[in-house]
Amino acid sequence: MDQLNIGMVGYKFMGKAHSNAYRALPMFFPDRLPLAMQVICGRNKEAVASAADQFGWAEFSTDWKTLVSRDDIDIIDINAPSNAHKAIAVAAAGAGKHLYCEKPLALSLADSRDMLEAAESAGVKHMVGFNYRFAPAVILAKKLIEEGRLGDIYHFRGWFLQDWLVDPDFPLAWRLQQEIAGSGAHGDLGAHLIDMAHYLVGNMKEVIGMSETFIKERPLPGESGGFICDKRIHDRNRTGNG
Repeated sequence: MDQLNIGMVGYKFMGKAHSNAYRALPMFFPDRLPLAMQVICGRNKEAVASAADQFGWAEFSTDWKTLVSRDDIDIIDINAPSNAHKAIAVAAAGAGKHLYCEKPLALSLADSRDMLEAAESAGVKHMVGFNYRFAPAVILAKKLIEEGRLGDIYHFRGWFLQDWLVDPDFPLAWRLQQEIAGSGAHGDLGAHLIDMAHYLVGNMKEVIGMSETFIKERPLPGESGGFICDKRIHDRNRTGNG
């Protein structure tokens, strides 16, 4: 095998981020087995075709079921909305594909366990997109903890500050709809902090939490690019009004 062929499901914000990372990999890891950006997949044919051209994918598809069954695909990268993760991952594992899935992994713990069982039963490599583990400061912290240089760890405190959805005029994106996203900001952003705690200091024994929905109503979305607001918001920002 002279390269690994990637099939990616998702082409908006995270699809663009993953594509950029794949294109940059040879610069940082020149001695590793090359990854080929073979197929990008999405529901909107015109939009995914444009993404394939813009991001540098060899082909595009609108059918993930066909994609995961292709013999020339080795890895399935899943960055579609969260409610699609389980079906794609289970089918891809069953077809013998290695899995890279964005967080939150699924809409429920039971679904996540089903995905893990499918991957382990198939014997494929699998991972979740907790990219902050690889930040230099985190790698150093992990090293210091493992070497005992920080002594016993009694307390972990973390923040994830991100305010792009605080604007009440931001449209109702899928990340704000429970039936699609599953867990809102906690799963989307807090998942990174939870993973960081697991990675650095170990499993949790007890969880206490509070939640609040600050923006109770939002405008309905127009055509969206993941984090990109609809045309009305775009025009307001472009003209400097409001």
